[in-house]
Amino acid sequence: MTEEEQVETRPTEEKIRALVTPNLHDKVLGLVNQYLKKDSEILDLGCGEGDFSRRLLADDYRAIAVDGYDHHWRNPQIPLHIANFDTEFARTISPEGKGYDAIAAIEIIEHVENPFAFLRECYKLLKPNGLLFLTSPNVESITSRIVFLYTGRLKHFGEPETLRLAHITPIFKWKIDLAFQEIGFKYVWEGYNQNSYHVGDRPHNKIGSVAAKLLRPFVKGEKNGENRIVVARRAAE
Repeated sequence: MTEEEQVETRPTEEKIRALVTPNLHDKVLGLVNQYLKKDSEILDLGCGEGDFSRRLLADDYRAIAVDGYDHHWRNPQIPLHIANFDTEFARTISPEGKGYDAIAAIEIIEHVENPFAFLRECYKLLKPNGLLFLTSPNVESITSRIVFLYTGRLKHFGEPETLRLAHITPIFKWKIDLAFQEIGFKYVWEGYNQNSYHVGDRPHNKIGSVAAKLLRPFVKGEKNGENRIVVARRAAE
């Protein structure tokens, strides 16, 4: 690899932040409106710049913004709470044991060391029958399979995306199924934000994009959609 190529591919925070799929917030907000009453209290975990918290407040929900750090926070009019999602963070967010109506965890579970522990903490923070709105990159998509075949890395888990604090834990459907079964979550809705056959911007990636489109009818599994979206309910007590 030349020095110029090393500079081009060097991971930066700006590149990582740019990986958020633009329409994902729209899709999750639509599900929130479908399943929750206005004025519901929603924890926005891994809130990043605060865009989704801002949109929840504008839509007449009570949003509580929580992130691991304040590096990217761009909505100073909204209080930001700091919590380490690799710890028992329920104690930090709600030391008195208060439960919330819902949690939005948009593109955060793939950042944590232990997704099972993360979901257990989410369970603790919800009221009985409370809802979890969870998203993560669909590493089983047809484009992810093509990328893995060529590079040995899953889509959204390439070198620029797997810096510490970024994407370190691929989330498969079977892993969420098992975690929900063990913890007590029940599926309410499952789906994706969009299909895509785009595997990269370089000229040779066009071959991969065509291959993804041609192979899609012949492979099994969770091959649809770039981001997996789940709505789950905590068990009633």
